[in-house]
Amino acid sequence: MKHTLFSRPAWVAVSSLLLFLSACATTPRPDVPGTLKVQVNVPPSWNLLLDDRVSEVFVEQVRDTFRQAGFEHPVEEVRYVEDPAKAPYLLMVNLTEWRINHVGNVDCTFSASLQTPRGTRQLGLYTSTIPRWFGGPGQFGLSQAFVEAADGAIRNLCDAVAKSELLPDFRKADVVSGVIRRRKST
Repeated sequence: MKHTLFSRPAWVAVSSLLLFLSACATTPRPDVPGTLKVQVNVPPSWNLLLDDRVSEVFVEQVRDTFRQAGFEHPVEEVRYVEDPAKAPYLLMVNLTEWRINHVGNVDCTFSASLQTPRGTRQLGLYTSTIPRWFGGPGQFGLSQAFVEAADGAIRNLCDAVAKSELLPDFRKADVVSGVIRRRKST
């Protein structure tokens, strides 16, 4: 006598459900109008998981900086299943270095461009260097120094994007020379 956990129709039903759920997981959600998509191109390395994490952390930093500057639209990372060319607002970041340099400071350098319905604009090269000790001792301090180095360069990028007036509801009056002016609540 043969005993199985599921009958053949049950396996077919479970398999169909799992196939449906996997299709739902990879289907991109519709974007909110004005969403800024961010694509971070990381220099190739031997560790793809590290590359993905670097990209995620960088986008989180961009999101936080732009929100602090008064940009009220969503800021999301471009996912693998998405076509970046179809994004109405796309910030492309080409990260060239985010590392400890030869004297022990943390460097963050990247170039950026902004694609909008009005065209694409090269925003230039951004760099920031933070002393390694700035973040504090230990691994947490090193991690904090990396975040601070990226933050300095991203603030300069945020200033350039605001001055370009290419993003909806994000103007030069909101950010001036790396100093973020908070909007007054009405």
